Amino acid sequence: MRYTYGSDGGDVVTDTAGNVQTARSGTVWTARSGGAQVTDILTLAGTPTGGNVVTDSRGRLAFQGPDDTTATLWWDTGGGVRWAVQPTEMDRIARTQVETYGLLASARGAANGVASLGPDGKVPAGELPDQSASYVPYPAGGQSGDTLMRGAGQAVYWGRSSAGTVSPWAALEAQTGPRWVAHRGAALLAPENTIEAVRMSSALNADAVEIDVYKVADGGLFVMHDTTVDRTSNISGNTAALTTPAALRGRIDAGAWFANSWPSDLRIPLFADVLAEVGNTIPIIVHCNNSGSGAAAVAEILRQEMEQAVCIMAWGESELTAARAAGIPTVLLDSDGVLSGQTYAGLLAAGTGYLGVDYSQASNATIAAAAAAGLKVMVYTVNRRAHFAALPTDGSVWAVISDDPWYVRGTSALRSTDLFAAGTFHHGMPGLADTGDYRGFFQLGSPNWWGLDAVTAGPPDTGNGGFAGVGHHYLGPLPNTFTLDFDFVIDAVDYATASLQVFLGVGDRQYDDQGGGAANPNGYNILVRSTGTIDVYRVTSGTPTSIGTVATAAIGLGTTQHLRVQVTATQIIVTRTNIAAPNSVTVTNSTYRGGMYPSFGVRDTKARWANVAVT
Repeated sequence: MRYTYGSDGGDVVTDTAGNVQTARSGTVWTARSGGAQVTDILTLAGTPTGGNVVTDSRGRLAFQGPDDTTATLWWDTGGGVRWAVQPTEMDRIARTQVETYGLLASARGAANGVASLGPDGKVPAGELPDQSASYVPYPAGGQSGDTLMRGAGQAVYWGRSSAGTVSPWAALEAQTGPRWVAHRGAALLAPENTIEAVRMSSALNADAVEIDVYKVADGGLFVMHDTTVDRTSNISGNTAALTTPAALRGRIDAGAWFANSWPSDLRIPLFADVLAEVGNTIPIIVHCNNSGSGAAAVAEILRQEMEQAVCIMAWGESELTAARAAGIPTVLLDSDGVLSGQTYAGLLAAGTGYLGVDYSQASNATIAAAAAAGLKVMVYTVNRRAHFAALPTDGSVWAVISDDPWYVRGTSALRSTDLFAAGTFHHGMPGLADTGDYRGFFQLGSPNWWGLDAVTAGPPDTGNGGFAGVGHHYLGPLPNTFTLDFDFVIDAVDYATASLQVFLGVGDRQYDDQGGGAANPNGYNILVRSTGTIDVYRVTSGTPTSIGTVATAAIGLGTTQHLRVQVTATQIIVTRTNIAAPNSVTVTNSTYRGGMYPSFGVRDTKARWANVAVT
């Protein structure tokens, strides 16, 4: 049987600016690079092409491939990049007409019309549509995923821009660096390594998504990072010792570990699930975490014919062997990028063209040296703008891997108010490393609250001695002068001098009053205690200096209060606006202005914030 290549007619060839390419000719090959030229191909009308295929007046590309060939073929226009072209059985196209477009039964089976389905669910051979003149017709107004396009003669029509014609990984290669990769599906915005996280990364147009896979006892592949499943699921045990049915029944306990307002019935995905969900729609970097996971991942990739959409990543070259043999791109992880027992030239000769390094351990000189040797360097896990700004800007960073790439690269919208009503974490809400994954809770209603709990036996106490803090960097960088308003509630304290804190730090670095020391950013820290005392500190090189205090009325636990922080050119004014004087402290200090980011924190306190606004 001869298969049709070029999908169902919704796919068109465009240039990098999105312009439709008509009358563009090219040859057909068996591989993305190298391979053999295919000449035994026909037009849709059955006319021999001699091996040369030309896009039509709408930029569409289609031909009949060699008999019984179902592999991806590659169309080469001589520009240095080959475009993947997928096979589509004509019988399936006809079924799609019936099942997708929902036409009246009376229209099925008509001459050159939409085919009917036989008792076996297939289209009778005599009713296969004639595709010599056109492709599958669209209903009026197009269908989901279409966009308006302008073809020859300025005719406007519906189509899909280049989907299925340029392979995802080839498209990523063609981009200008650095490319931005959503780590574990953007672990700061959705429960890591879930289908939901991967969907979100694709919907938010990440350049690529990174996921982790673990080979389990029965040979299946979990999408999971840790050696145990305890942290990110409600089942327990060593990841490698579990089985595929465990993943199918195991539910991500998002309500306990990610955000209390997330559903608690998210399934641990299998690798096959992720490929089926977003394969060929976004480049996927597959981090293979244990022995045998590399070969198992490649086997599934080949089974689903997704080899042009993925890259295999691992800490050891043994897990890259199968991918190298299959012609799938590979990346070796090496924290400092120096390599041990291997050289850059040797790595390239072995078939690995990418190197993954830790931004905090690899020097800029090492990154530049690896890039100069011909390796494409991916830097992980960059979650602060300050850390990204410190990376080389000479093009040696091929990709940046981040838990929140939209925030770090500066494409997420700067806000002047909170988004607590969404009941999930927004761009630019990183927590402290010392408190693990804990970033607080949501309480939805009127108003909508976000809060932190660091009272005795609260989550932060297990790692940071009673302090928890989260950046609200979607509000920054703040201008030289501004006013920050918010409602707050102190629900519980461990002792009278425990505090709610508002830190205004220069740069988007984390503030940790427990153990940050000199690593803390410079700025101002405002402490509000249940006794009513408000203290203002200037923090320089990690050392706090008291610059103002006021004793106001005690704060009743569970009562809603309002705080206003005004920063002028020369002063900082902190006011509890909902009570009578004494209710305010004015500090004359102009040490730090501009480029500040707000963070909210608590010390041995449970507190909530709402109606956060910057003016």
